[in-house]
Amino acid sequence: MSTRIDETWSAGSPAVRSEWRLDPEVKFLNNGSFGATPRTVLDAVRSLHAEMEAEPVRFFARELPDRIALARTAVAAFVGADEAGLAFVSNATAGVNAVLRSFPWRAGDAMLLADQTYNAVKQTALWVSKRYGVELQWAKLPFPVQSPEDLVAPWLDAATPRTRLAVVDHVSSPTAVILPVQKILAALRDRGIPVLVDGAHAPGLLPLDLRALGADFYVGNLHKWAYAAKGSAILHVSETWREHIHPVSISHGYGQGLRPEFDWTGTTDPAPFLTAPEALDFWRRLDRLAEAGGIAESNHRLVQTGRALIADALHAELPHPDDPALYGPMAAIPWPDRYSGDFRQVADLNRRLYDDHRFEVPFSTYDDRIWLRISGQAYNHPDEYAALADVLRHGWR
Repeated sequence: MSTRIDETWSAGSPAVRSEWRLDPEVKFLNNGSFGATPRTVLDAVRSLHAEMEAEPVRFFARELPDRIALARTAVAAFVGADEAGLAFVSNATAGVNAVLRSFPWRAGDAMLLADQTYNAVKQTALWVSKRYGVELQWAKLPFPVQSPEDLVAPWLDAATPRTRLAVVDHVSSPTAVILPVQKILAALRDRGIPVLVDGAHAPGLLPLDLRALGADFYVGNLHKWAYAAKGSAILHVSETWREHIHPVSISHGYGQGLRPEFDWTGTTDPAPFLTAPEALDFWRRLDRLAEAGGIAESNHRLVQTGRALIADALHAELPHPDDPALYGPMAAIPWPDRYSGDFRQVADLNRRLYDDHRFEVPFSTYDDRIWLRISGQAYNHPDEYAALADVLRHGWR
């Protein structure tokens, strides 16, 4: 990382923003969708590719197992995971597929999900439902929401004696709300229901201690908030379930245990996994330099300011109190127009805001409403949210 950042730290300052290769013409307020990889990690990936191609057999056949083990040790320390149960996957969806498609389903079983579940996970659950005859049950989560405790009871209300597995988001994609997963896990555990936590947004956004959390399964992306290259994610499996879970692509490691099976699923690019330690070093560096509370709290403050400005411009009522237990560096703001049921309406909003004003922000739908979701990352400046509010205040729609 540039030494200039040590002396000139502030969110969105030129020194900080220069650590990314973002288009200077775009106000990029959407770190939550795909993240943005900093230069230092991209350089590490490029260097690793050069080394890989200089002698591919040596790299893959002789060196790769030890390199993956070293990377796993670094990532396990960051998320508080048991190394024996930690595997790299290409993204959270791949991890969810590995669990749901190899879970030992039985006739008459049911799977419990939330109505806010990410669509790719819903589609995977639908495939499982059709393939194995599993009933899908839906917990209706309140949103707007007043308290984290309000997000616990819907899971118990929807569960039945046939519920064999629950899939619980750590951070909801459409609403950006943080779920109280520890309390939800405890409540479902009392009913004997195993839980897969979809922590797609969690690493780098929330402090994680996967051992203490005790989820049966946990997946999380490193490329969103932990600064890793695209294609870097984790799957953590508790000891009880390790012999049951297999990667979607079965290869030479089959039958040898969780790590050997996931470490080699065929020839692919391991650079996103292997450079994850560089990404976590970058995260720690920013965390030390950021204002009080570290990088996650600094990013939250950006969104705290941004959501208030945008809600005021739209004359919108915010969907939850200003409580860091409910949201972090992402926030959803209600859009004035009702959702027509045609997703092209949402796509058109996104396209026109980008084409006309070069703002990159996602629009989504939930509960028959349209939501605008903003993110806050170190490369963002408070003025960007003020500029978006100004555009919206003056009748852009």
